[in-house]
Amino acid sequence: MRRLSRSVLLTLACLLMLALMNGAASAQTGRRVALLIGNQTYENVSNLSNPRNDAELMAGVLKEAGFSSVEIASDLDLRGMQKALRDFEDLADGAEVALVYYSGHGMEMNGRNYLIPVDATLKSDRDVADETLVLSRLERALNGATRLKLVILDACRDNPFANTMTRSVASRSLGKGLAKVEPKAPDMLVAFASRAGTVALDGSSGNSPFALALSKFLVEPGLDIRIALGKVRDYVIELTNRQQEPFVYGSLGGAQVILNINEATINMGSGAGENSAAADWENIRDLADKELIEVFLERHGADPVYRLLAEKKLEMLNAQDQSTAGKADDIAWEAIRGSSDAAAFVRFLERYPDSAHRRAAESQIIALVPRASANEESISPARRDCYLLAAEPGAIPGYPGVALKRIDAGRALTACAQAVNEEPDNGMLIDFLARAHEASNNAKEASEAYEKAAAAGNTYAMTNLGWLHLDANGVDADGNRARTLFEQAAKAGNPFAQTSLAWAYRNGKAGLDKDMKQALNWYRQAAEQAYGKAMAALGFLYREGDGVDQNYVTSLNWYRKAAEAGDVDAMTATAYAHEQGLGTAKNMESARQWYEKAARAGDAYAMAVLGYLYDAGSGGKQDYTEARYWYEKAAADGSSYAMSRLARIYDKGLGIAPNPKEAARWALSAIEHGEKAQLQALTDEPQEFTHQFATEVQRLLAEKGAFNGKMDGALGPETLKALEERLP
Repeated sequence: MRRLSRSVLLTLACLLMLALMNGAASAQTGRRVALLIGNQTYENVSNLSNPRNDAELMAGVLKEAGFSSVEIASDLDLRGMQKALRDFEDLADGAEVALVYYSGHGMEMNGRNYLIPVDATLKSDRDVADETLVLSRLERALNGATRLKLVILDACRDNPFANTMTRSVASRSLGKGLAKVEPKAPDMLVAFASRAGTVALDGSSGNSPFALALSKFLVEPGLDIRIALGKVRDYVIELTNRQQEPFVYGSLGGAQVILNINEATINMGSGAGENSAAADWENIRDLADKELIEVFLERHGADPVYRLLAEKKLEMLNAQDQSTAGKADDIAWEAIRGSSDAAAFVRFLERYPDSAHRRAAESQIIALVPRASANEESISPARRDCYLLAAEPGAIPGYPGVALKRIDAGRALTACAQAVNEEPDNGMLIDFLARAHEASNNAKEASEAYEKAAAAGNTYAMTNLGWLHLDANGVDADGNRARTLFEQAAKAGNPFAQTSLAWAYRNGKAGLDKDMKQALNWYRQAAEQAYGKAMAALGFLYREGDGVDQNYVTSLNWYRKAAEAGDVDAMTATAYAHEQGLGTAKNMESARQWYEKAARAGDAYAMAVLGYLYDAGSGGKQDYTEARYWYEKAAADGSSYAMSRLARIYDKGLGIAPNPKEAARWALSAIEHGEKAQLQALTDEPQEFTHQFATEVQRLLAEKGAFNGKMDGALGPETLKALEERLP
């Protein structure tokens, strides 16, 4: 691993800290407005207990935080909701922050969300469009806000009309809770009281758990909105014993957005002392060092915002001292290890140069900070952000590029639209904007932008457009057009096009006959340009003996080259080769290292395998804490295998106190995500699971209406049948 010199680290630190300070300085104190709706007294179904209280609680919190306008509306019929939103739309136009909070009944139908007025009857699914308010109308009311558009929905309760509403179309689905959303407007967040498809609690204390958590953290002084909503999530999970998990959809840019800026406005003017406090805090905020915090308090204790932040950090460190014997660098590393903020890793290395985590921190810095190029000074901030968020892999020297499925569409659209506005004839930027549109599932906008970029001569856009025609994604299926575009770009030397054409020859697609000789020719031309996908494809062909003589050594050489070029699939394939001894001697330590590289690059399969290696102690030390960390990251990315392993860890108490409730939750999640092996284990080896675990499984099934048998803590036929019915 290449070492970063102290001078390089200091240079990076200065550049990154300057960017952070500029982002913080851009936070202005413009108009902040809010509309709070509490629908509680319904005319045709049972009433709710808390929405009016929830709206009033939030109003008090926002007024205290200095919002210039806070409007409360209760028990609105459809006309009342429409009028309230129309009036608020005018108020929000030009505001810096616009917030709408809704507490009441909501529903999901066919993947769309609707808020239910108090006068709704909803006798049939045909009435939904006429008697409810579609969520997109609420989002539209916020479009005029310039910095943050925030929708908060405490409306994930059970749909009270679900059992009485007649269905006009058998295939029309009514789901529990609300459906996942993808906000199309830039700088918009939509916060659900509970994850999509799950139900939130109304609460028995006068307020819902979600409203209580919001009142506690949403306007905490000096706290960025994303961190605040993360704290809300954790608090609700704790309050509801993990029965409810809030979730946030949408994305923001890199600058901080703080709702409560009263104290910051008073104390963070243009004086050097205030700027010094901000800079000093950025330098130490991620470090687990009480001495540094105390020095900071001596220097900047007169500033109430930074004093509050520092004292809370000190309290946390004191609590950690009482609960763990970990070293300071271990505690600090745990706090930042999953961060995408290069500055945090730079600060870590400056403070802990001899840490055992040094190599990992250096790897993260190298991955997150683009290499400087000769033309870096001429690149506008918008173009640089567009490169970082949506560039084609391998297209821009110094920028790794982003796989389509990993593009943060909201941020990428904002950055690339601005970059294209600055350079409207730049085909490469138009192609990146098209990729952002495609990542946001807007095929029409994507195809139009790809056509424009292709007309400007961009060969990546030609290739992307070819794939749209091949997949019939927003355009007519046209294999001949796809082939023509692939061939035009491939002959011009584009490695992505060459790899795509090779794939078409290998599989007999795009109007081509199957021809492995042509496929190998085009794969090799792309591989000669160090194109990762092409090298990985050659690795696969030699491993499987597909069109070439099977040769594990040659296969591993290609896979390793692709992995070193940053191809994540090749990293996992290289790890597998070391694990199985394909083309090399078996070496579990090397396998683990490659799986870890792929896992840190975001590959869920590699995360799950890495979790297992730590779980089993294969290729290194056994570490259940590390295993749980990687299993949970893989599970969050949808790995049903990782979910099943977490069920075992929590049930048996491996590296953590036994937690049958958590174990049951993960086991049921694994089955609901298609993990048949989890169901098989419960069926074949019930003695391997605790009585408390089985009881919690039955309780969870009963809550979902899938089990009404005896709560006997036994994995008997009735329980197993209910579990089998949860398989997708």
